[in-house]
Parts: sequence; C-alpha cells; structure tokens
Amino acid sequence: MTTARLLGALALLLALSGCGGMNRAVGVLPNTLDNLRRDTAPLRGAEQPGDRALRDTNRPL
Repeated sequence: MTTARLLGALALLLALSGCGGMNRAVGVLPNTLDNLRRDTAPLRGAEQPGDRALRDTNRPL
C-alpha cells in the first residue's frame, strides 16, 4: 500500500512538473516565431504570385 501511494505521488509530481514546462514553452514559442519572421524578412526577397492568397486563407477566424 505504501509503495502504491509513493508511486501515485511520484506520478502526480511528474505530471505537474510537465505542465509548468509546457506553460513556459507555449509562452516563448510564439515570440520566437515572430522574431524569426521579422529577422528573416530581408532574406525572403520579393513577394511571389500566390503569397497574398495564402496569407488571406490562413488568417485566424
């Protein structure tokens, strides 16, 4: 019984520690992608013929 409680507590702690890491990742990743888009804009060159259509269809609702 004691081993089962110990394993249950350990599983709970592991799950909660994973949640903290995911919160940090979800907050950092969008900022990283925004910076990447801005920093690489000069390298992409001129707009291609289908770029505007892709941008319009991928807008969030």
